[in-house]
Amino acid sequence: MEYTRPYVKASGHSTVRKFFATNGMIFLTNPSLRFNIAKSKALRVSKLAAGATGDVQEDTIRDLFWQSENSYEVIQMYGAIGDWSGLDDELPEGHLDPVASTTAQILDQRDYTVYKLVRRYLPLLNYNGSPTMGDCFTQLLQWPTVFQPAEIDLLLSQKAELLKRITSAAMRERANMVSAALIPPGVINTYVAATPHRVDELVRLIHEVRYTTRICSALAQLDYQPLYPVITDTVDPAITDPRQRTACRDTWVRLELEFAAARRCVDVVGSNAAKSTVNRFMAVRKAAIDNFPATLPAPTAIAAIGAALGAVATNILQLQTAIVNLPDALAGAITLPGLLGTGDDDRARFLISELAAQNTLERTASHIKTALVNSLLSGSTDDDDEDAILKVFHAARKYDQAELYQLAAAATWESLYTSFNGDQYDELETVLAAPV
Repeated sequence: MEYTRPYVKASGHSTVRKFFATNGMIFLTNPSLRFNIAKSKALRVSKLAAGATGDVQEDTIRDLFWQSENSYEVIQMYGAIGDWSGLDDELPEGHLDPVASTTAQILDQRDYTVYKLVRRYLPLLNYNGSPTMGDCFTQLLQWPTVFQPAEIDLLLSQKAELLKRITSAAMRERANMVSAALIPPGVINTYVAATPHRVDELVRLIHEVRYTTRICSALAQLDYQPLYPVITDTVDPAITDPRQRTACRDTWVRLELEFAAARRCVDVVGSNAAKSTVNRFMAVRKAAIDNFPATLPAPTAIAAIGAALGAVATNILQLQTAIVNLPDALAGAITLPGLLGTGDDDRARFLISELAAQNTLERTASHIKTALVNSLLSGSTDDDDEDAILKVFHAARKYDQAELYQLAAAATWESLYTSFNGDQYDELETVLAAPV
């Protein structure tokens, strides 16, 4: 209310209630207190940006954006100042990076399906610790039984979006978002014992969430070693619940584009050792999917996976031993210096073009996109470089717009501002215009 009070007085009204009802403001009124506070902050940004803008006004505008934790406020303030181009006109280049970072953060807070579920269960959750998906599932079982089926139907209807957002968070290395998707094994056991409405689908969903965070966290780093034990879950007789094995297989299939993007990056600019590591893993992944067994034990499926590893295996122990003895020259993650080599502009542009052509640019790990953009911004940046960067930004905005502002902040507006010109500069400001 600190900034709302002056506008109540300026509107000619003596009470907040009458202020909320006024139509004398430049923005539409709304009965929501939160909306009207956002409206007053937007008006303050508009007044600060009017006329000559000094250091104090610039710092205040930056801080109003930077300190906001509310998507309503930030979007209203974008509108008040004239979108990204207005920010560019009024603020020094260095001030726009915290604005971009905040924009990414508040979009994540608003759009991340896990956070939406947490907010839905807010009255029931213990906020002494950070709430997670596991808390949500636990609380759902405490609802009166008569209300559970409709709530479960609603939850399962969001499965595709939930898994997409978790995948994106992991590929963007948003640690807090990945942590929020945590579902402890005990939650699964509780659901198996309780047998609620659509229990089989719920158990598979829980397993898919767990497999998604586990797989994508490693894949984002191009670290294939931790992924081999996940593959063996498809044929491990110690996993007696077929719902878990099915969820494992379905996760490998669903992440097809993320794996294709990673493979293309290594194929285009990776070393021979990196290519060998990735090609072997992709062959093993394909064998596990193509030979997924309906029942266990499955010596034929194990043999197929072992053959892809270049080993002979007919049981799970032999398969696990073959994985331990892998001859890959690259142990651990394939690092960016090795991936991008000298950072040559031609190779960066070619890789972006290849990823766009196979519709996997948006599924590429964020740190690789950032490295590609920075490679193109280093040294002289010509029209082809600018067009390639715009491809990355458009792909990010289309798939998960929070990543667009994350990438812009990582590149820094000063680097982008000084490297772009002409039509490409206009398009850059258009793609960054304002979040929706």
